[in-house]
Amino acid sequence: MKYFEFLKRLLTFKKYPLFRTLPFRYLLLNILLVSILISLPYISSMFLTANTFGELDEIQNEIPDFTIENGQYHGVDKIINLNGDSVLFTEQISQDNVEEISDDVLIGFLSDGLYIADFQNGTFSYSLIGDINDKESLEHFITTQMSSLYFYIIMYVTIYVIVIYFFVFTLMLILSFIFSGLAKLGNKKTDYMNWFKIGSYAILIPALIIGIIQTTTGLFLWQIFILALIPFVYYYKKLPVKNKTQS
Repeated sequence: MKYFEFLKRLLTFKKYPLFRTLPFRYLLLNILLVSILISLPYISSMFLTANTFGELDEIQNEIPDFTIENGQYHGVDKIINLNGDSVLFTEQISQDNVEEISDDVLIGFLSDGLYIADFQNGTFSYSLIGDINDKESLEHFITTQMSSLYFYIIMYVTIYVIVIYFFVFTLMLILSFIFSGLAKLGNKKTDYMNWFKIGSYAILIPALIIGIIQTTTGLFLWQIFILALIPFVYYYKKLPVKNKTQS
């Protein structure tokens, strides 16, 4: 497949000028893949959270009595274990000290907000779940609203990936502009779009590595993106110098 031929060309440092023949749809596809890989931990966390909510339906009798009034949780402290993950109900922990929460807790009803593991800053105001204010409303949500929850998650994931996509696209535009400008200052023959096309493949491998590490360990090692500079530097060195015009 032609798509993988360009990937092989990038990794073997061969015929970089031929990236000018790269179809623009491949460039867009690469940026989409990078966006998905970067978003993967958040996507998996959201669906895991939804699945955990759904599993509460099987053990509704274990959900403690509680009320949420004026954004504050009032009720007994309890941990419910679900297939290796836990749901926490507590008055003792607030959004300011979530570091006290155990690593196996996926969802937490804290004294002043909701905790969702590995999701952005991890904590949210109870206004996010305004319809849930006691045990009965939580049980009703679990039994009747799970399909709607998955719909909203899919919508959020789509918007999240689109935002990351435009961020990566803009970043690649800026990098391509910078390297093309440096090449012109060095009196080298340069093509702005060639930098852009090479860059779309150059960031794909680091994004794959980062996505795997972040999904398995929770660590976002953005420094790995520095590897994407290697093809840029190589291409810059291989660019021919413009012939000087005789006066």
